[in-house]
Amino acid sequence: MSNIKTEMDVDNPNKRYGLKATLAQILATLAQSFLLIGLGMELTMPTVVIQEVYQNSKSQFSLTPTEVSWYGSVLYVFHPIGSFISGFLQERFGRKRCMIFANVPSIFGWILLYYSHTTISLYTSTVLMGMSIGFSEAPILSYVGEITEPKLRGSMTSLASMTSMLGSLIVFTLRYYFSNWRTVALLSTLCPLTCICLILLIPESPIWLVGKGKIEKAEKALCWLRGWVDSETIKSEYCELIRYNELSGTRGNDGKVNTGDTGLFVKLREFKDPAVYRPLRLVMVLFLISNMISLAPCKPFINNIMTEIGILDDQNLILVCSGVLQFIGCLSVMLLIRYSGKRIMSLSSFSISTVLVLLFGVYIVALKSNYIVSTPWIPITIYCGISYFSTSAVGLPWMLISEIFPNKSRGLASGTCAGLGYLLMFVLTKSYLPVKSFLSLEYSIFIFGIIGVFGIVIVYFCLPETENKTLLEIENFFLKN
Repeated sequence: MSNIKTEMDVDNPNKRYGLKATLAQILATLAQSFLLIGLGMELTMPTVVIQEVYQNSKSQFSLTPTEVSWYGSVLYVFHPIGSFISGFLQERFGRKRCMIFANVPSIFGWILLYYSHTTISLYTSTVLMGMSIGFSEAPILSYVGEITEPKLRGSMTSLASMTSMLGSLIVFTLRYYFSNWRTVALLSTLCPLTCICLILLIPESPIWLVGKGKIEKAEKALCWLRGWVDSETIKSEYCELIRYNELSGTRGNDGKVNTGDTGLFVKLREFKDPAVYRPLRLVMVLFLISNMISLAPCKPFINNIMTEIGILDDQNLILVCSGVLQFIGCLSVMLLIRYSGKRIMSLSSFSISTVLVLLFGVYIVALKSNYIVSTPWIPITIYCGISYFSTSAVGLPWMLISEIFPNKSRGLASGTCAGLGYLLMFVLTKSYLPVKSFLSLEYSIFIFGIIGVFGIVIVYFCLPETENKTLLEIENFFLKN
């Protein structure tokens, strides 16, 4: 850990553009964040649908336990396909165009879900949503990391994470007020339509534009993102941006775009670079641990878990409350991370969430062993606590993806990383019901908590402080450590 401090904690003077620059970057982040609102809605919708169609004879069609297991997890299978493809496409067509295109399968997915009357159509709508999420993740993560100043990057990536939680809250709230899940699906189509309109108004990533030799467009984009200023104001940062592209290999020292072999296998060989595979390895470990301590594999089946532990009333209201707490948690991260840094905030989140998960397991054991009578406020409080405190842990790998990969590999690496993250979620979600049937609910929860303990150790010893560091400083750290 001493290496982390010596290599990463060097003071870095940052430009000060003023409030207009901050406002411009917030607006750009909010515009593309509608994709993440849609992501949160798409990830949450299976919970709403499963509540209505899982072994329900009153529903127009009903799902068996096997079908529910697939429906709750199949979205994560097709996400990696979209992520991997978008990793290539965003390098060719840019972040902005890929973000616009990502909304198209989402629109068709929501409409098909509204008209679903069979298991096949239900699966197909989920596949379309999974592809939409996959196409959007890589350009979103690249875009936020590239357009923001170092002092704002952590807050802006937290803002992006907060909007995905807002998407979950919107679905739970709509479900609370509308008894028919089809109405929720129909109203949800407004999100991708709004997103397309807003993304058309923001500039392309200046770093991508420089890498493609579009110098004048890059300069105009940077002027927009730094508060609609003139070119003289951003001259110093613009020169640094050119230098960064040269050092990262997207442009030569002569200022020309590197147009060497960029085929598939050449791009894949970039994963042999320590600056790529080291951060990729760290992020994947953090994905596994954060999913466990946030109880993410259980989310599609949370209504059944509440019924099993004696919470029979107001289940939809509890989900709304948990969504509100997740949103507040993300808001807290966005406001505080600039001052606390990622290491302290992540250690706190991992530690508190792990303790709460273990307490959740203890409560279930005590309840099933008849040591205590059913006391619903205890598990509700614990679950709501997990919803709030785990937001920083869940958002950590996504924040890191936007800033830890070198420029020449960022598109492919971020797309691959996001895809692997969702593939991991598929494995965890798909295996939850079989594991629960074999071990029982309480011991499945204990496994989540034990993995969380290992996560605390890993965060303490392996996570560098990237807050308020330039992209070049972060890249150099992973090359040296």
